[in-house]
Amino acid sequence: MKFRSYFLSDKGIDESSEATMYHTPAGDRILRGAERKLFVSSLGMVVDLLVDSDGEANFGVSSFDELQLGQKLFILYRSARGLLRPDEPVPKLTSSVEAAVATVFEHVRSMVVQEIDERALASPTPYWRSLVLDAAGEQDDPAIELPQAESGDKDTWWLLLECVMGAVLWDNDYEAHERLDLPPEQSNQLKELLGVEDDYYTDVPTDPRDDQLNLYVDALKGLTAEPRRDADEDDKSWPESSLF
Repeated sequence: MKFRSYFLSDKGIDESSEATMYHTPAGDRILRGAERKLFVSSLGMVVDLLVDSDGEANFGVSSFDELQLGQKLFILYRSARGLLRPDEPVPKLTSSVEAAVATVFEHVRSMVVQEIDERALASPTPYWRSLVLDAAGEQDDPAIELPQAESGDKDTWWLLLECVMGAVLWDNDYEAHERLDLPPEQSNQLKELLGVEDDYYTDVPTDPRDDQLNLYVDALKGLTAEPRRDADEDDKSWPESSLF
């Protein structure tokens, strides 16, 4: 199936606009190679889980999980365009943008756990561990020790995934939003300590109209078309998730 690939602005569809790069610790860039394949594969499953659960699936990132379905789709789309498409200015990093990216990686963590712990649902091959292994192998860090793909040592996989995430996310400041329900002076001190701008936590994602939700779903499927196509060519579906 061929998915349409649109740029969706706050006001709706803009087919003439190009997309964005993303500001990472490694510079303003897009994801490539195995790093890209890992992210896109997980993003596709996150989108499917959100649609199938009507937005109720939780991924362990509270600042993302608390959003409405439309907001989740909107911010996933904006974040993913920044990481996957090269042509526009770098988007401003906010709590919701970084939480969306973190959600995609946290789903990878969940799938690795599932592969190790739930053999009945696991793939015949260590699908997600292989993706993490390949992405970690692309990192320019000689200190990284790569295990066998069949390894069941969770601590080793967490370390590898943290290395991959650390090349995309600056830190986990997006998790501090709950601590900002403080008196203004203390809240300002916390933001200064974290090194974030005043609107980092207050920039609320757009909540698209109901009649626009399918457009965001379609656009996200367009961004994740490659792993979907690969699965179709192999005559198999992605590994199932037991998230909900």
